[in-house]
Amino acid sequence: MVYSCIENDYALTLVKEEVNNYGKKKERKFQLQMDKILKRLFTLKNTTPIIDFLNAAYNDNISYEAKLYYADKEINNYNKKISRYISFYADMYIKVIDGEKIYEYEIEFQTVYENSMAIRMFRYGFERAVKFADYSSIKEGKIKIKLPEPYLIVLEENKDIPDDIYLEIEIPKQNTVTYTCKVLKYYNYNIDTLLKENMYLLLPLQIFRLRKKMHEISRSSLPLEKKKSKMIDVYNQLKIVIEGTLKAIDLSYNNSKINLEDYDEMTSAIENINSYFLNMYGKYTDFDEEVKEMVKSFYDPKVEERGIEKGKIETATEMIKEGEPIEKIKKYTKLDENKILELIKQIGTKKVQ
Repeated sequence: MVYSCIENDYALTLVKEEVNNYGKKKERKFQLQMDKILKRLFTLKNTTPIIDFLNAAYNDNISYEAKLYYADKEINNYNKKISRYISFYADMYIKVIDGEKIYEYEIEFQTVYENSMAIRMFRYGFERAVKFADYSSIKEGKIKIKLPEPYLIVLEENKDIPDDIYLEIEIPKQNTVTYTCKVLKYYNYNIDTLLKENMYLLLPLQIFRLRKKMHEISRSSLPLEKKKSKMIDVYNQLKIVIEGTLKAIDLSYNNSKINLEDYDEMTSAIENINSYFLNMYGKYTDFDEEVKEMVKSFYDPKVEERGIEKGKIETATEMIKEGEPIEKIKKYTKLDENKILELIKQIGTKKVQ
């Protein structure tokens, strides 16, 4: 399953493409914010979670000082035979400049794995490479293109998914080129694994572990009361998953992996995905309100803590400017000495005794 994006005034509509044969599809539209959610996760102002993910996924060594750039995700190609635009769609293109090194990545999210993914990933990357082709040697008849490094993330379990997918491109009387794409089987990554592997950016997607169950209950021919009973059982399982995810996000914050704005984006992603599932598969209780309260119980204290910390810093700053001694500043603000010394350095004052 792949989602093509159509932008409306207020939301993103995704077109679900069910591919029977290559080039043929039947479409049905539904409202889904997944593209928007993923974009917000991967475009956090704090780039630490994204760099940690890229290093873990691609086995690279990008520094935290690197600059990240996000490319257009939709490449259009006109097909004259059917007189309309065909859109080749990939979830994320990221260009990283780290000193002298340049990295280009193509990341695709799939709910369900399809056997043709190697072809699709190559098409996405090829269309982008053509857009930025190097024509510097065109007089010698040479055009150079560079494909972004692909990475496929499959959310739901399928025992037949390989660790890597390949596309062999055979050109008569020339070499055979093998296009390789790594596959991350997200369903094998629980909360502890994501933390251990430094992929905590993907924590909000843990909720997908129960999407399939919700879908099956929704599509079943069970009587309404039976459906409700089974769905409430899933809600209870979701509570456990969401609570565990919130604890992991909280831990990432306490370990300075994410900041408060990241915390907000990641918890908002959980709420939005949960709301989508309820809208798609049936809302039998006020479970979305329960989730909001769960999020508030974790997030709100952090907001309060930051407010208190901000007040302490403002007080310490004034005391530094007035030339108060460090010991007195420590006593009144409860800030540790290293933080006070950092503030002194920022202010550049010489009044402190």
